[in-house]
Amino acid sequence: MNNYIQNPAPYNPYPGGNPYNPLNLIRQNERKKLRKTSNGLGLYVLFYFLTMQISATIIVIAFRIGGIDVQNPTLEFTMDIFLSILSALIPGLIYLSASGYRVSDSFGKSHVKATLLIPLVLMGMGFSMLANNAAELFDQNISIFGLENSASLMNEQNLNAFQMFLYAFAVSVIPALAEEFGFRGIVMGRLRKYGDCFAIIASAVMFGSIHGNTTQMIFAFLLGLILGFVDCAADSIVPSVVIHFANNFYAVVMDILQKNTNIEQSTFMLISIGSTALFCLAGILSFIYLAITDKSIFKFSSIVKSEYECSDSLTYKEKFKTFFTSPVVIISLVLFLTSMIFYLIIE
Repeated sequence: MNNYIQNPAPYNPYPGGNPYNPLNLIRQNERKKLRKTSNGLGLYVLFYFLTMQISATIIVIAFRIGGIDVQNPTLEFTMDIFLSILSALIPGLIYLSASGYRVSDSFGKSHVKATLLIPLVLMGMGFSMLANNAAELFDQNISIFGLENSASLMNEQNLNAFQMFLYAFAVSVIPALAEEFGFRGIVMGRLRKYGDCFAIIASAVMFGSIHGNTTQMIFAFLLGLILGFVDCAADSIVPSVVIHFANNFYAVVMDILQKNTNIEQSTFMLISIGSTALFCLAGILSFIYLAITDKSIFKFSSIVKSEYECSDSLTYKEKFKTFFTSPVVIISLVLFLTSMIFYLIIE
C-alpha cells in the first residue's frame, strides 16, 4: 500500500528565490541603481525633446505676432542652430549637475589615433549609407497605406551662398556636436557600466525615438547602433561626431545639388549611386583592415570599468527590462510615439 503513496515535495519558503541570498541582494541593488539611472536618463531625453519643441513653438508664435516671415530660409536656419544648441546645453548642464556625471566622462578620450579613427569613420559612413537607403525605401513604400511622413519633407531651394552655409552649419555641425554629446556622451556613457552592447542598443532606441517620424526613427536607430559601436571601440565620442557630421554634410550637399542646381535627374542619380557605392566599399575595406590589425576591436567586454564589478550580475534581459520599464523612459517613448503618429497622419 505504501508503494502508492507519493512523497510530498519539500517545502520551499522562497519560491522566487531566497531574498537574503547575497547574490540576490546584489541583483536587487543593481536593478534599483539601473532603474534610477534609467529614470534620470529618460528625464534628460524628455527634457531635451520638450526644450526644443516648446522653444520652437514660442519663437514661431513670437515671430508671427511680430509679423516676421518664419519661412525665410536665413531665419529658419538660424533658429534651427539656436534651438539645437539650447536643447542640448540646458538639459545637459542640468543633468550633469544633478547626477554628478562629469563632462570629461561624456566625451571620453580627446584624441583617437588616425589609424583607428579613419577606418572607423569610413566603416560608419558605409553603414550609414545602407541605413539611409533602408529608411528611404520605407519612406517610398509607406504611401501604400495612405500615409506620409510630413516631417521628412524638405523644401529648401533657390538658396544663396550664405543660406547654403547656414543650412550646412545648422544640419551638419551643430547636430553632430549636440546630439553626440547627448546620446553617445551622456545616455550611452552612463549605461556603459552595464555593458557596451546594452548601452549601444538602449541609447540607439532613445536616439531613434526622439526623431519624431518613422523614416527618421528607422535611420537614426540604425545610425545610432554604428555610432555607439565606433565610440565604444575608440572609448571616445570623436568618431561618432565625425561620422555624424560627414553623414549630415553629405545629405546637405546632395540636397543642394538636387534642388539648387540645374543638374539632370539621371546625372544626380548616377552621382548618388556612385558615391553610395564608394562609401560602402570603403566601409567594407575598413572593416577588413580593422579585423586584421586588431581583432579585439569587435569584442566588447560586459563591463567597462573594474569598479563596476557588480553590474554583470544582471542578465541582458534584466537590463533591457529594467531600462524600458522605468516610468520616465516609458513616458518619453509614449510621447515620441505620439509625435511619430502625428507626423504620419497629417498632410
